[in-house]
Amino acid sequence: MNSEEQDKQRRKELMLRGVQDQISSPDTPEVRVHYQRLRALGHSDAQARELIATVLAFYIWHTMRKDDYTYSDYIAELARLPEIDWQENK
Repeated sequence: MNSEEQDKQRRKELMLRGVQDQISSPDTPEVRVHYQRLRALGHSDAQARELIATVLAFYIWHTMRKDDYTYSDYIAELARLPEIDWQENK
């Protein structure tokens, strides 16, 4: 595995750790609700976590850019999973 692939894998692991933290935290119960909803829809544990991690990365990206994108926006995006048209969010 080259350095770029290692960096990508590390970022993925960190995002998944963030999702785990949110699923188990009493401060972010909405994330746990959407995780459970995705599981009830038939997604595996790994699939549900990866879907949430993708939205979490989007949230972090907007936050870093200081965009007008709030935690409520993040939760609204989670509610749209597993169907999100990323092109719509340009």
